[in-house]
Amino acid sequence: MRRILPLLFMTTAACEFGLPAGSEPHREFNFLDMADQPKMKPQRGDIFGGNTTGMQAPPPKSLAQHDNPYPYTQAEADKAGAELVNPLTATPTSLKRGKFIFENVCIACHGKEAAGDGLVTKLFPKPPSLMTQRVRDFSDGRIFHVPMRGQNSMPSHEKIVAQQDLWAVVLYIRELQGRLPVAPPPPAAQPAGGVTP
Repeated sequence: MRRILPLLFMTTAACEFGLPAGSEPHREFNFLDMADQPKMKPQRGDIFGGNTTGMQAPPPKSLAQHDNPYPYTQAEADKAGAELVNPLTATPTSLKRGKFIFENVCIACHGKEAAGDGLVTKLFPKPPSLMTQRVRDFSDGRIFHVPMRGQNSMPSHEKIVAQQDLWAVVLYIRELQGRLPVAPPPPAAQPAGGVTP
């Protein structure tokens, strides 16, 4: 044991103080140059040459697993409304999920009862109430289209919220519409000067 301790101390001292660290080639037992050892650096290229990204390139025209690109443009709201059908049914589970997503994503602007009175409306334009008769008359696909592509100051949520979750939000909005009174339509826009014709 007495012989091992001095040898261990000398080895540690050599590693800690005796060998240079930095951009020089890696030396055995030198732990100071760990950052400079040859290794793969994902998304920054690798030092061995050949692979410039550090990651294997996906095959051409491949999609991420479970990726389902939304095919409608922002201007195709009516087409989306006519063609899209909610794949979910209003079960306690789907409504609970829709409420959870609504309360964590939508409530900041739309408010607790989707009246367009969320806390963010103190700083940004107020969104329309989702309780008006106009929105109640929209098909599920038409309601789904708005967060997918965005509208007015509302950005697209296509890459933020999964489509399945947005369909659950549509079910939750329908549930709110079923138990809350119809909201009056928004006031007509006033012409310049505030005088109505």
